[in-house]
Amino acid sequence: MDEMKQFIQFKMGLNDYAVEMSCVREIIKPVKVIDLLGAPEFVQGIAKVREGVVTIIDLRKKFLIKPTDEGEPRIMIFESDKETEKVGLWVDDVVEILEVEGNSLERIPDIVHQGTIKEIIKTEDNIIPVIDVEQLFSNEVLTWLGSSDPELIDKAKTVQGS
Repeated sequence: MDEMKQFIQFKMGLNDYAVEMSCVREIIKPVKVIDLLGAPEFVQGIAKVREGVVTIIDLRKKFLIKPTDEGEPRIMIFESDKETEKVGLWVDDVVEILEVEGNSLERIPDIVHQGTIKEIIKTEDNIIPVIDVEQLFSNEVLTWLGSSDPELIDKAKTVQGS
């Protein structure tokens, strides 16, 4: 029997996506977000969550995904080794927790950008891209997403050159 993995299925716009459940620290209702001057457009800002500060990312803005009025918006806060680097992803709705057997997961096609999608969940009537959270928030991908921070870009170039 194949190993079971758990995913959180969510909506951005009209499409479903998923992340591995082990990457998510908590899911919260929207909170007040403070704009950050000079931040890329897809960085909504920062928010106080409990006693910490979380950077809120809205990938809909980066990938030109039209928001939907369906569902209840949520912020998924991801695990981080560093307390100062907590990141939250704004989503249009959290759909459900999926338990998926290994044979229902498929490698992504080579044409898909390797830094954003990790694998694909196949269900009876749908396919759901799984976002690679580690890669999504890595220096290389942040540069690819359009960061204008010269220090971050230099780090990413160093990583790519190694």
